[in-house]
Amino acid sequence: MGSNQSVRATHFQRPREHPPASKESSEEENRISISNKMVERLVEDATLTRGTNLKLTKAKEDYKDMIYMEKLKCLDDNHSERFGITVDNMNALVNRVEVRTANMVSVEPVCADIKKKLIDCYDNATNDDVIKCWDTIGAFSQCVRDAGVRRLYERSERDARDNARRSRHVQHARHHALKDISQ
Repeated sequence: MGSNQSVRATHFQRPREHPPASKESSEEENRISISNKMVERLVEDATLTRGTNLKLTKAKEDYKDMIYMEKLKCLDDNHSERFGITVDNMNALVNRVEVRTANMVSVEPVCADIKKKLIDCYDNATNDDVIKCWDTIGAFSQCVRDAGVRRLYERSERDARDNARRSRHVQHARHHALKDISQ
């Protein structure tokens, strides 16, 4: 090597078994001497490496994000196609629900008291305390299920009464029709 180039030589020694005579001499024995030029090179290398790594990392993250977004878009398209979820289908579903619920007798909210308790629980809870609202959620879910069962039962009874009334009318009409034919 030429005289302008530095030669790196490091020698590591284990500390001696017996305690040294003074503290200063033991610290000097365990140190490594590095020249200022070497420190400058190490800092320069670290800076260059860090900048390159940051650029590469950012590029890789952007590429991964782009891939994930494409995958999500494909999954969304496949899901929408498979289950027929389009704007037209949603509008048709809304129209059907509106037709079925237009003649509902009761327009009062279902389980309003428990709903208020649930909203208060969420408003007063922090992120860690949300789990404490679990009992209120369960009570609200049960109340909604019970209300649905009750409405379904009432509708079934009403439909049964309507069918019985229709069958009586049909039977009455047959009876009169047979009477008219027999005369």
